[in-house]
Amino acid sequence: MINEGIGVYRSLSLEQREGRLLRSGLKAALTAGSRRKYLITDSGVSASPARERRCAWEMTNSVDDTYKASNHGGKHRQRYSISVYNLAVRAITPFGAGRGMKGVRLSSYGRQEEGVVGQCSGRLLRDSQNVEWEDFTTSAEHVDGYELDRLRYSIDAARTNDNGVTEEGDVWPWRDTRAAAGRSRSFRRDVDSLAIAALYSLGLDSGEVLLTAMGERQYVVEDVTPLAVAPGNSLPEPYASAARVLTRSLAAEQPGRPGLLMGMDPEFLLLRVDTGRVVPASRYLPMAGVAGCDAGPPGTRGAFPVAELRPQPRGEPRALLAQLMSAAATADRLIADRTLAWRAGGMPLAGWALGGHLHFSGVTLTAPLLRALDNYLALPITLLEDARASSRRPRYGVLGDFRYQPYGGFEYRTLPSFLVSPVIAKGVVHLAHLIVSHYEDLPLRPLDREDLHAAYYSGDRAPLRAAFTPLAAQIRALGGYEKAAPYIEPLLHYISAGRTWDESRDIRRLWRTGKPSESISAGQS
Repeated sequence: MINEGIGVYRSLSLEQREGRLLRSGLKAALTAGSRRKYLITDSGVSASPARERRCAWEMTNSVDDTYKASNHGGKHRQRYSISVYNLAVRAITPFGAGRGMKGVRLSSYGRQEEGVVGQCSGRLLRDSQNVEWEDFTTSAEHVDGYELDRLRYSIDAARTNDNGVTEEGDVWPWRDTRAAAGRSRSFRRDVDSLAIAALYSLGLDSGEVLLTAMGERQYVVEDVTPLAVAPGNSLPEPYASAARVLTRSLAAEQPGRPGLLMGMDPEFLLLRVDTGRVVPASRYLPMAGVAGCDAGPPGTRGAFPVAELRPQPRGEPRALLAQLMSAAATADRLIADRTLAWRAGGMPLAGWALGGHLHFSGVTLTAPLLRALDNYLALPITLLEDARASSRRPRYGVLGDFRYQPYGGFEYRTLPSFLVSPVIAKGVVHLAHLIVSHYEDLPLRPLDREDLHAAYYSGDRAPLRAAFTPLAAQIRALGGYEKAAPYIEPLLHYISAGRTWDESRDIRRLWRTGKPSESISAGQS
């Protein structure tokens, strides 16, 4: 079912929709006031009242016309209509940035159907396997240098990617150079992720999003239109082909998803306690391997300062956790300086946001699955996290944060680093596996409520704890819960007791011994 949250979207006023987008870390101009702020003038100084009224009328009634000198304070801005089906971009239609600019339609079907062939300037871009594809319809000068990327849709990509700059109007044409290919990939990641995020935050998974480029790789959400089909009518392209592929994929899944494979890459920091300084993980850990290093958040310093554990994927939670313990032992051996403390969680140090990313394959990503992870996994983990962890949102930890991966699965990126304690990690892995295996039996969506959506982003635990009670009952009623109960029940107990983890603790000793409880303490609601 597409757009299961259409009722949520319809229940929100225009102001509330814009508020949700802003709360989720997106720039939005749905209301008249925000349109004046972002779209009418470039200097931040409003035009004359008559000019404002004229520009507002034009943007409301002539959306597709970007060539009039009176629009946007006299400066042309590139705009894109992004068509999305089931959390994947299917087509991008740019509207011109100047008088000589022609509208172009790019078609691509998302990661689940992709692999794809397109014929551009007589050049084969990619071989296809079992894919229904709509050919590019564009002129040669617009496609020269454009290469399809194996798309990695990430809701936070446009907030965090620092490679390259896409200015308004520089998207077409690009030359066939490495720099141009890099701009192409960055542009696609930016607009894809923002369009999907805009729909998802409003309860949707399919529809069209109108984005306006503001320069410096910044975009404003100008309009959101849900995909809706009148009774008796069929979906138009490019949605119809995507719907057929999705139907086949879901039909192939077996009850309980026995083919599910799960992995992870939770992060931690190395801290010299006496100075309070982060020691780059690259001093001790390689780039690749089960214990490795990675880049830090934007604004942080150091060459690959963040440490990661990357256990080998496994089909069973206990097997995956055994791999995690082995990866932790490898990290302990490679990090020879025993005076360094290990810190994990959401924001163990100011400016150092950490994530606990979970990887899944053998399951088709759908909006109901993603919302089940948000409500039945991210919500309870929010109740356990240190109060300082909420400061990572909304740049990180946004609801529904995911990324398609080249291995055919996806990465769920909303959680903080759950390495704070082995007991927390065990509970997270078993609970996540249970949710993905049986998500169709988990229909509650408390985070769709406006008050709880706001509470999640502000870190207000009291209303979230009250909302979790019926969720916990449904989790306990799932098939297979009895086997997972020894690992999940401690989390539920901590939640009911109002306990939280402490991100100031050194977790190194916990992972060396495997003992779980020292980093869980009495917390404040």
